[in-house]
Amino acid sequence: MTGPTPIAKKPAPMMWAWIPALVPAVLGTIIGLILLLEGDARRVHIGIAVPAVFIGAGLLITLVAVLVLAGLRLRARRAAKAARIAADTAIQQERESHRRFLARLDHELKNPITAIRATAVAAQNGAAPVDAWKTVDGQAAKLSGLVGDLRKLAELETRALETETVNLEDLVNEAVAALGSQDPAFAARTTVSVTRVPWPVPAVTADLDLLSLAIDNVLANAAKYSAGGPIEVRLREESGWAVIEVADTGRGIPDADQPHVFDELARAGNARDIAGSGIGLTLVATVFRRHGGAVALRSAEGAGTVVTLHLPVYPRTP
Repeated sequence: MTGPTPIAKKPAPMMWAWIPALVPAVLGTIIGLILLLEGDARRVHIGIAVPAVFIGAGLLITLVAVLVLAGLRLRARRAAKAARIAADTAIQQERESHRRFLARLDHELKNPITAIRATAVAAQNGAAPVDAWKTVDGQAAKLSGLVGDLRKLAELETRALETETVNLEDLVNEAVAALGSQDPAFAARTTVSVTRVPWPVPAVTADLDLLSLAIDNVLANAAKYSAGGPIEVRLREESGWAVIEVADTGRGIPDADQPHVFDELARAGNARDIAGSGIGLTLVATVFRRHGGAVALRSAEGAGTVVTLHLPVYPRTP
């Protein structure tokens, strides 16, 4: 049995290093007080030539200037070093994100291409099943959908926003109603709550089509990953932001996957059984970022997920 780990001694605080520098000042003060108490009135007269005064003053000013410039230069070097470290970190993160994207893309492309090639080989050997072309068509459609999603995401980064005044309460209600008309079960388990007191949620300036696309994606995810539990959509104004929350009681997202949910093609480990490209949340984050907003996600595996969308609003009139 091993004993407790010994506690390492803490290094002496840096403040103790100043004590030797204070000794001359303390001794000089003590000696001066003693002489004053004894009534010592002796004076020391020092004569300095005028040229020496100017020379000394010039040297002193130069010394101060040199020290100030040295301090500024040191500060600039530290700032430049910090900037280089931040830039290197950003580059490393970008490279790591790109590496993950390529790995996911390889995974998404591998299965359809393998299935198509296997069917083609079987057809050449006369051993293709009756529904071989159906398999090829299905896998080709999957590839086409993936490429289309990636193209759509690329276009979102560069296309000009066609902004207009948007009433978010109307937009949210229309989005919920549209999805509910396609999925009656979604309509039955979804509630919308809007905070109107002490004032309604102000309008926002936004590209209506892109904003609708983003909200549709969030609602579709809530419907897809929560089998039959309730879904709540909440709209409120908070400190100059319009806030939309979509909360579900679905399977949730594992902790290890949450830092990457907004990456391209990212899919949670517990969502592989549900069809999807992993583009949805990336698209949502891109739309809101381009509108000066933000997207946040909180989730607990086995409990559910809350996606929070923030958009800047018009200044409120008192």
